Amino acid sequence: MKKNLYHIDEMRFLIIHLILVNHWLLNIYMSKSSIDTSLIDFWFELTSPSLSLISGYLFFYRTKEHFDFIKKIKARLHSLVIPYIFWTVTFFFVYFIMKETYLKVFHTTYWYGPILSINFTNFISVFANPPLINFWYLQNLILIIPFNFLIYYLLKNKYIFFAFFCLIIFVYSFHLLNIYFQPRFLPYYLLGCFLGYHEKYIPKIHFNKIATFASLPVLFFIAAETSHIEYEGVFQIIAKILIVLIFLIAIYNLLDSNMNSSIVTYLRDNKVYSFFLFAIHMFLYSIVQRSLLKIGLEQFLANKYYALLFNILSFSLVLIIALNMARLLKSRFSNFYFFITGR
Repeated sequence: MKKNLYHIDEMRFLIIHLILVNHWLLNIYMSKSSIDTSLIDFWFELTSPSLSLISGYLFFYRTKEHFDFIKKIKARLHSLVIPYIFWTVTFFFVYFIMKETYLKVFHTTYWYGPILSINFTNFISVFANPPLINFWYLQNLILIIPFNFLIYYLLKNKYIFFAFFCLIIFVYSFHLLNIYFQPRFLPYYLLGCFLGYHEKYIPKIHFNKIATFASLPVLFFIAAETSHIEYEGVFQIIAKILIVLIFLIAIYNLLDSNMNSSIVTYLRDNKVYSFFLFAIHMFLYSIVQRSLLKIGLEQFLANKYYALLFNILSFSLVLIIALNMARLLKSRFSNFYFFITGR
């Protein structure tokens, strides 16, 4: 990664868009609607691992000489813990109201999950099982915070850290222990910690226009065709880690070689809305897709071309609504916006 971390925010924002693509089918499945997925049934498994690696890198970047753990904790409290609590509590009540309303208006359930009554037990349990399913990643980031102090001292000796990293890979490969942290998170986070601590940078490769257009379908193919590989066995995990590294190197250099393109301009201009888009997109998918299904589009989803158009339409609407909501909050209620996004 470049010394001034150039493009890292654009990379995260782009990856969050891929997460939106990953989730465009999820809400349809939860709505129990039949859909032809032959054109849209793919999964980019490398999205969360990429974010995990970047997060570990940023936490330990330039800490080799001085590691202010208390300052780091305060920063994570502001940028991660408080927003997590806000969104989790907010949608605990929001989904309760929506499910109750949906039941009274349409005389049916909200299609997934029971209506949790508002009581103290459910309120507390919601922090472990947040209404927004993508928040598993934030949970992992929060729970790794106290372990970062140990990770720092492991990093001070690269051989000890390497042994620990290998141990983690063996644990996941052979299910030796039940570790809370998901395999899509911990190995990549640890690798990011190592790269950030030692200030390793992404190698720079120039992509001309021909190479750019040629690399995009290749990256798509690699991302889609390797997602089925399970975290079973040492070589499979190592292969998945290498794929994520190749993906990040390619994305960084594609952005760096196409700074004046409309896509990079869009990412650069809107990267401030990354967390908001990540936090709210599952909720907006629920609203947008269920509304489209209820107005009669459900009957067309058995056709693969209509299903593709439906998903592209819902993706576009979620993106437009989320970004406009973020812009409105940032311009009218900037303090509140920065509070809920940890900026």
